[in-house]
Amino acid sequence: ITPEQSELVDSRFEALDGSDSRKSIFAEIAAYLGGAFVVIAVLFIAGKFWGEAPRAVQTAAAAIVSIALLTIAHLLGDSNAMRLRLTSVLSMGAAIAATGAGAFAADTNGAPWFPFLTGTAVALYSFIRYRHEILHIGCYGFLFITGFMTIGRFYGVEPDQSAVYALWWVALGSVWFYLSFERKVDQTLGYLISMATFFVASQFLFATDHRVISYLIAVVAAPASAFIFLTDRKWPLLFGAVAITTVTTGEFVASTLGGSLGALIGLLAAGITLISTSMVAIRKSR
Repeated sequence: ITPEQSELVDSRFEALDGSDSRKSIFAEIAAYLGGAFVVIAVLFIAGKFWGEAPRAVQTAAAAIVSIALLTIAHLLGDSNAMRLRLTSVLSMGAAIAATGAGAFAADTNGAPWFPFLTGTAVALYSFIRYRHEILHIGCYGFLFITGFMTIGRFYGVEPDQSAVYALWWVALGSVWFYLSFERKVDQTLGYLISMATFFVASQFLFATDHRVISYLIAVVAAPASAFIFLTDRKWPLLFGAVAITTVTTGEFVASTLGGSLGALIGLLAAGITLISTSMVAIRKSR
């Protein structure tokens, strides 16, 4: 087609898309506001008799809410972006309600691993079916907390006394890193989550006096992410590698060399060298 015809087609579709998107935005906002009003009203009404209700009634009510939200979410489906967002929000609401149902049913005195495991199952199922960013973050959050609670329930050691908790985070971050590399999940968000997990785990280990393991994680994670960056070119990889390297190097110098002036000057010189090398490489890449 001619350029004039192409411009006419583009302008026509942009006009149609603009009118539809405005209607969709208002409908989505109305749905969120309506849902918030319903939740607030139900919470106030239920609060008057919730404490006196039998545990079986509390469990059944939370389970019914979870099933209802999950059913509505799946009826909405993912035929367009607005429906997918609503489906994701409702699915996360169903996972939270399922966690509440598990808490009422189990009545555990220790770490609530079973309630979070129930919510994780709902969130993971929804994320596998609908690959949205909301479900991505929510599912990972449930997995992150559930592993922490499960270790605390069956291992019986405080987090600051064992490296097992942080090693679970490293294992989970490694799985997410692999899924991102294989494009099974959104790469940018997946890499960001995994690199943040490596950083948090290394800092947690350093703070709890497991410094050798913290250094090992940094030595493996930073070069690996920098190497993968040469292929995927996703900014969380480079940002994570720089953050982990910078913080870990500073901690190593401060803890092993006592922050001596000579070590700090060497660190400054290494930093200037790296920056100079980077600027030369960037200039040549142009």
